[in-house]
Amino acid sequence: MQAIFLTTPELRSQHWCSVANLIAPAVQDAARGEFTLSDLKAVAMSGRAVAGLALDDTGPVMGMVFEFCNYPQRQVINVIALGGKDLTAVANSFWPQFIEWARESGVAEIEASTSPAMSRILKRIGFAHTYNVMRIPC
Repeated sequence: MQAIFLTTPELRSQHWCSVANLIAPAVQDAARGEFTLSDLKAVAMSGRAVAGLALDDTGPVMGMVFEFCNYPQRQVINVIALGGKDLTAVANSFWPQFIEWARESGVAEIEASTSPAMSRILKRIGFAHTYNVMRIPC
């Protein structure tokens, strides 16, 4: 499994379409209007968030967009969008590498607000429930 983080303008230009294709279903089906693919592209291209791509022998298999969040007592990575093919298998290979990289970057935890279906997938790779997000329209 190879991971590419789109941290330069060249990498963003070269690989954004692959990331977008993989995360599009999550943005369309699970996001609740917080963002569009265009929004995610804008934050990734500006460097305010990082887009990542996991590749196996067949090509791109997982895409994600994440941001570093600095809480007063800890730094975390917030996964904004995640999608791909056979995510459980990909995650078993990719996540240990990603967690090690995050730890080396000073991150204490990785968080994600997810749909129930994605929560089930993430629980299989070690994520645990911590909060319920509640909203009221204004």
